[in-house]
This record gives sequence, structure tokens and C-alpha cells, in this order.
Amino acid sequence: MVKKKLQRFDLKVLLRLLMVMYESGHEKRTNLALNAKLIYDTCVSYLDMMEFLGFVTKRNQYPHQIYDVTPHGISLCKKKANAEFDKKYNDIPTIFD
Repeated sequence: MVKKKLQRFDLKVLLRLLMVMYESGHEKRTNLALNAKLIYDTCVSYLDMMEFLGFVTKRNQYPHQIYDVTPHGISLCKKKANAEFDKKYNDIPTIFD
């Protein structure tokens, strides 16, 4: 089997995959690909890159490989969630305006 390498990556896809992992806890690669709506090979490539960057850790749980979000990945997820919350609710007028 020839492993496909990423030529470039999309930050939105990386964050989407990371948020799926953050919300669901530890998961197998197949479930992560399904929940993040990614092709399996693309998901595995992103997971390898995220492991290299320190956002996730991989552990072997025979016969599967399980991925967990690291504290560094959790802090990135919280920043993204806060930014989305601010973007969504800053435009809503309040009764005090």
C-alpha cells in the first residue's frame, strides 16, 4: 500500500478534524474520517501531520490505532470555539444598545 502524502493542507479541515476529536474524545481513524466528512486516506494524512505538530497523540489498542487530543490541541479548540462564539453573538443587538 502506497501512503499518500499531503501536498498542501487546509487549515479549516485541520480545525474541523480537531474539533470532531475534541467533542467525541478518543476515536479510531475510521470514525474520525466519517464524523469529519473526510476521505479515509486524507484523514490519515491529516492525523499524521497533526501528530507531528503535537495536536494529537496516537496509541495502539490492538487491532486499532486510537487518537487523543493533546493539551496543545485542546487549547487550539477552545480558541476556535471562543472565536466562533464571538463572531456569532457580537452582531446581535442587546436591550442595552
